[in-house]
Amino acid sequence: MIIIDVGNTNIVIGFYKKNKLKKLIRLNTEKKIDIAKKQINKFFKSNKKIINNIKDKFCILSSVVPSLNKTFKNIFQKNKFKFYLINPKKISFKDSINYNLNQIGSDRIANYAYVYSRKIKNCIIIDFGTATTFDVIKNNKYSGGLIFPGINLSMDTLLKNAELIKNSKISKSNKIVNNNTSASIQSGFYFGYLHAVNGILKQIIKENKFKPKVYITGGLGKIFKDKIIYKPIYMEYLTLEGIKEIGNKHFYE
Repeated sequence: MIIIDVGNTNIVIGFYKKNKLKKLIRLNTEKKIDIAKKQINKFFKSNKKIINNIKDKFCILSSVVPSLNKTFKNIFQKNKFKFYLINPKKISFKDSINYNLNQIGSDRIANYAYVYSRKIKNCIIIDFGTATTFDVIKNNKYSGGLIFPGINLSMDTLLKNAELIKNSKISKSNKIVNNNTSASIQSGFYFGYLHAVNGILKQIIKENKFKPKVYITGGLGKIFKDKIIYKPIYMEYLTLEGIKEIGNKHFYE
């Protein structure tokens, strides 16, 4: 099975065999249709051998870039794959989701699918992507969540609008007060987001009066995992695992 997570910044493609992730490919999200077509066709040519060896030619797509969905569908079906696009309104466990199904992203549905399938009663999932999202699961039901700008998006906005500030890498910072601009930006973003995340967690737990597990995912999640309160579980590919759960239910049951 091929599992695809199309985000606003990256496309993550996972090759699964017997429920295990065997290979991972990460591409930049190209939103121009003609460029996207070339990119996906190049993907097929570059991975022809592994694609030909896939026994179950199934493809499941989670996408928050609707303009690309038809392109993926046409190319995968042309290559003889059974194709399924996650639709929140048609998901089997939609009655457990307390959220506007016309507005919720399929990536957040996938995150919930992971914990739902494992009957994890109470948890909070923090996803560090283009946006930083919090998904709240209480009594194994999706209670809602919140969204605020992602770290890279905020960094890009700062660099675009501040003429004297040059490019700075987002990384873990050991001290909050620094003596140069680059280090000051690093500590500002690191501690700013860290304290925002911890503050939001405290508020969610206070309002919901529960003791949740905390999961974090997304590439930048790893730089925060040791400092986030409540001892979070870091799973870089949690969203892919959730998409896989939905795919298994659709294709095999």
